[in-house]
Amino acid sequence: MRFSTATLLALPLLAAATQEASPLDQAKAQAEYWLGKIASYIPNPNKPHSPQEPAAKAGGRTLNILTLNDWEQTIRSSVKPASTKPEEWWILVTGGNKTCFGQCGKIEKAFNETALLWSLNPTAPHLGYLNCEAQPVLCNVWSSGPPSLQILEVLPAPAKVNIYTKGLNTTTTTVKTFTDLHASKAWKEQTPYEGLFHPFDGFFAKNGLALPIGYFFWAFAVIPSWMFMIGISFISRSIM
Repeated sequence: MRFSTATLLALPLLAAATQEASPLDQAKAQAEYWLGKIASYIPNPNKPHSPQEPAAKAGGRTLNILTLNDWEQTIRSSVKPASTKPEEWWILVTGGNKTCFGQCGKIEKAFNETALLWSLNPTAPHLGYLNCEAQPVLCNVWSSGPPSLQILEVLPAPAKVNIYTKGLNTTTTTVKTFTDLHASKAWKEQTPYEGLFHPFDGFFAKNGLALPIGYFFWAFAVIPSWMFMIGISFISRSIM
């Protein structure tokens, strides 16, 4: 193999360039390592959720799964622009082992069986799920926790959305609980929620702050305290 004079002269330059790039590559690799390490501690706040019981899908009332990406569109799309009668929504706020201590299964089963029972009932409300295990940020946006039932009366925007909350008992809730509530309309005796965390009309929602605050509360709950200390340390060093 032959080497020209130019090739021989270029070898030291290539070696020097390699040495100069090496610390940068090392820093990049180290940063990627730590970012991956940190990411492994952060759960996904926007996971899909499927109801435990498929009975309601076999010809029953449609069960809408609310997610961070499309929850408002899902609910708003049920309302015709010229409608003067509110669309009624029942959102079951449920969870898993962490958010409902594994006790929401019976309620979900009853809710799904109710959906099947209401398959041909034109007066039945729209039904939906909000799973705080799969959608923790959205639960913070709604300021809701399991097990509960959020009942909404939805008119075309910009009309206000009335929201009523009913707590559910993990051991005594049955299909009859839901059918009796629908027949009696007892939830109408409550005053609709009008606080800061109203997901449609509250102060935070109106000013585009609901989602950032939802993420803030979620992050505060899941990120270990030592990670906050590392972040504060980096910030303080950069200021100094």
